Amino acid sequence: MYYEVDKERIEKFLKEVKPSSVLVEAPPGLWREADEVCKMLKEKGIDCIRSAIPVFGACLVFEHFAGDAVIHLGHYPYPWWRPRKPTLFLEASWKGKVNWGPLVDVLSGKVLLASPAQHVKQLYELKDILKRKGIEANLAKGFVEGLILGCDYSGLKEGYDHYVIVAGGVFHALGAALYLGRKIIKFDPYTSKVEEVDPYPVLKKRMWKVSEAIEGKKVAIIDGIEGQSRPQLLESLKREAERNGFEVKVFKASILTRDFMIGILEEVDFAVTLSCPRLALDDFGDLHKPVLAPGEARAAFRRDLERYSFPW
Repeated sequence: MYYEVDKERIEKFLKEVKPSSVLVEAPPGLWREADEVCKMLKEKGIDCIRSAIPVFGACLVFEHFAGDAVIHLGHYPYPWWRPRKPTLFLEASWKGKVNWGPLVDVLSGKVLLASPAQHVKQLYELKDILKRKGIEANLAKGFVEGLILGCDYSGLKEGYDHYVIVAGGVFHALGAALYLGRKIIKFDPYTSKVEEVDPYPVLKKRMWKVSEAIEGKKVAIIDGIEGQSRPQLLESLKREAERNGFEVKVFKASILTRDFMIGILEEVDFAVTLSCPRLALDDFGDLHKPVLAPGEARAAFRRDLERYSFPW
């Protein structure tokens, strides 16, 4: 296995819950590990059902599908929601050896480090290396130290010379750059590639989307389910939109597909996604009408681009 699966935690979970069947959820990058978990379950006489539904995060567990319990790979527990069914969250830390050299060579001053779940443990190794080089480094103060989510960058505080996101791909780094409104450094632990991520080209496009929405009159606000259901945010945005003269249509969706969004946009001038703010940026950013994250929507409702924020 490429990623660490804590078998002791699985053993403890099974002893406590005593399930006869378990639903195992994992993103595609962890299917090998999910298969190993299933083998472990079968050896104990427990039925294993692999979920074929996309895994977006710990905010959405499809617990109603199957199983007496759920084992979810790839994420820490979501701090604002818990499944009703017994669920074990395993972050699945990467087990590879990292060549930090190319990153260390470009850092100086005060540095803040963050990563998604798979690389949080490796941040402590990086912090120690930087300390020995005389560089002050701290970990982001999220609900798990060092952790950022695609929808939550609140642990990235101001006052640092460099912000470093350790992750494969640009997903988390781009979100961090947009949240901070500045260039940040992305380090890929798989390739040791160092890259500067500039939010401004994307920010210009997002501001244009908000400008288009400001000219609209009808808006769809789309809420999700389970941990992606945000009733208080829904009511807050609905009140603000109506107070500023927008006509609001409210929708509810478990999984928001492209075809569904195109259909909604035939009825309104723009839409707001509450389930996941990254949908507006990564999935629907190229549609013919604006799809906004909640923070962007507030700027549109107030008709004030200076109020722009991402994601919330």
